[in-house]
Amino acid sequence: MKRAVLDKPNTLNVMDSDAPRPGPGEALVKVMRCGVCGSDIHSYTGRHPLTVYPVTPGHEFSGIVTEVGDRVDRALEGARVCVEPSLTCGRCPQCLSGRYNICGELKVMGFQAPGAFCELIAVPAEKVHLLPGDVGFDAGALAEPLAVGVHALRRSGAGRGDSALIIGAGVIGLMVLTAARASGIDALVAEPDAARADTARALGATRVFPGGRHSSELISAVSEAGVGFVFECVGLARTADMAVRLAPRGSTLVVAGVFPGPVPVPLDLVQDGELDIRGTLMYMAEDFELALGLLGDGLVDTEALITHSVPLEQLERGYNIAIERRPPTLKVMVRVGEEA
Repeated sequence: MKRAVLDKPNTLNVMDSDAPRPGPGEALVKVMRCGVCGSDIHSYTGRHPLTVYPVTPGHEFSGIVTEVGDRVDRALEGARVCVEPSLTCGRCPQCLSGRYNICGELKVMGFQAPGAFCELIAVPAEKVHLLPGDVGFDAGALAEPLAVGVHALRRSGAGRGDSALIIGAGVIGLMVLTAARASGIDALVAEPDAARADTARALGATRVFPGGRHSSELISAVSEAGVGFVFECVGLARTADMAVRLAPRGSTLVVAGVFPGPVPVPLDLVQDGELDIRGTLMYMAEDFELALGLLGDGLVDTEALITHSVPLEQLERGYNIAIERRPPTLKVMVRVGEEA
């Protein structure tokens, strides 16, 4: 079978390898689609500190269960699925409390464990989620990033009738926006990239502000809208500073962007404004199911989010499209398999 291997930063090859077999408790998935994530790009360029090389990347995927191992219901064979790519210990305090997404021994497919840029992958059957009937493989592969947005929204505590500010309209910011709009939340979006700003408008943002900094217009809009929740979805020092400075007194700031290292934060404003700062990491099973519900209800504009598609053999080209972002790029989808 074909498998991509990231041997080290900037060294990515698609090669032939032996096909895996499912072990006890596992399902073998024929991968159909797998998205290129910003974290994949960080691994490719050597800026992801937790990647263990060499590794097969890819963690946003959908496919078909072709075989199951012992202790797995054979009715799962033939099912159209997506997969929650987090591998946890089940023993640490976080796992035992139900918050396994912050497991002390967390491994993620594509970074510390084999990922899905390959034709077949064996995964724990408990991590498999069935695709709703009308959800195709492209949309199914978006369940993973959408679950990130769903979890971030749940972490915030925001609900129907609330107002939020989303900083950044990359894929994760747009997924937070999608989850927020589905929950009846008005959302302002700050995004300097014109194409991404247009997509945010198309996906239901109440207002979109082109500035990448806290302009007087944005400050006034945040105040007038009664924003109670701010989502940082970029992962840069300047946008972290922007988020704290824009967050109204008594509001909640959710950190969804992935930062490459420590950043300065104006804690005087956090203290003086009694800001609640909450981190958000990945998702749990209920977030995946909620994301699949949104996909099944047709509330996710997959055509707006998937801007490019390449076959597995051209994975490196797909990476470069995501890096260069010319023409405007959101999600690059990799066609790993085709239906018979």
